[in-house]
Amino acid sequence: MKPARSLIELMVVVWWAAGCGGLASPSPTAALTGGGTMAVFLDRETGFTTFDVHDAQDEVVRFTDAGELLWTANGTRLPGYIADGQVVTADRICAGCYFLVRFGTRNGERRAYLTWAGSEHGDAGPTLLDLELQGDRLAVNSTEMPIPHD
Repeated sequence: MKPARSLIELMVVVWWAAGCGGLASPSPTAALTGGGTMAVFLDRETGFTTFDVHDAQDEVVRFTDAGELLWTANGTRLPGYIADGQVVTADRICAGCYFLVRFGTRNGERRAYLTWAGSEHGDAGPTLLDLELQGDRLAVNSTEMPIPHD
């Protein structure tokens, strides 16, 4: 009977989230074309959810349940990027490094953006990362660009 109980618990959480304006943590996954799932990121302040995470150049990446970064421009998948809530492991970039998905607005549209976890840049706050796909490797550069809020 555990599957039925889990389904009931899930329904209660969904019902509660709809009435309270959002869950305390993101929905874990959403179906990917061709099988598998990808992480869904939730802005707890607004209830906005998305799979798409933007970088400083407005390039979009997604993260799969198999611990892959999906480069949406060409479908390249890179292993070693596990999304857990708004934190994404980035050990392939540097030992003990993590990305943090943060939210902003560009041209009136809510979006998720990739930053370093804990990256604060003076009074400007966290800054966006610039991603570049180099063959089968991801290059990550810090920028001075703050998360947009227009």
